Amino acid sequence: MAKEVITSAILVIVSVIAAVTFVNAILPSVYGLSESYSSVAHNMEDQFKTDIDIIFIYPDGNTSTVYVWIKNVGSSNVPLSQLQYCDIFILSSSNYWNPGFESASNPSWEYTLENGDGDTWNRGETIKAAIELDALPSDIYKITFFLYNGVSTSDTFSV
Repeated sequence: MAKEVITSAILVIVSVIAAVTFVNAILPSVYGLSESYSSVAHNMEDQFKTDIDIIFIYPDGNTSTVYVWIKNVGSSNVPLSQLQYCDIFILSSSNYWNPGFESASNPSWEYTLENGDGDTWNRGETIKAAIELDALPSDIYKITFFLYNGVSTSDTFSV
């Protein structure tokens, strides 16, 4: 009888230790998974609320500079500090350019906030991107502007 009580007690203790070990192993994984879902949801919300449109393009053939006016038409404000992580691609039938932001050599691009102030690009405000190229031969071009979060806008122009 005493032998069975000791055996049962040992089995109960081992079962409790196994259950605690299992919970300690699984609980952090579940918590980490919930943080991942929360992060993905936040990124998706940022993309859904962000929208931009190219409203005007002026290629200056004399200086090989392309000026592009881009309006924030989304409900999200874009921090101006994030514009350094944006990409611009210009494609023609014979060439393509991916200018660097404020690069020391061409091709490069920079921006000015046309109708706003502060450190955010708010809804309804427009930035003017000045894209410096080495040459801009006569052709039809497609320009695409990608924000830091993957939201993009495209338009065509000709020289």
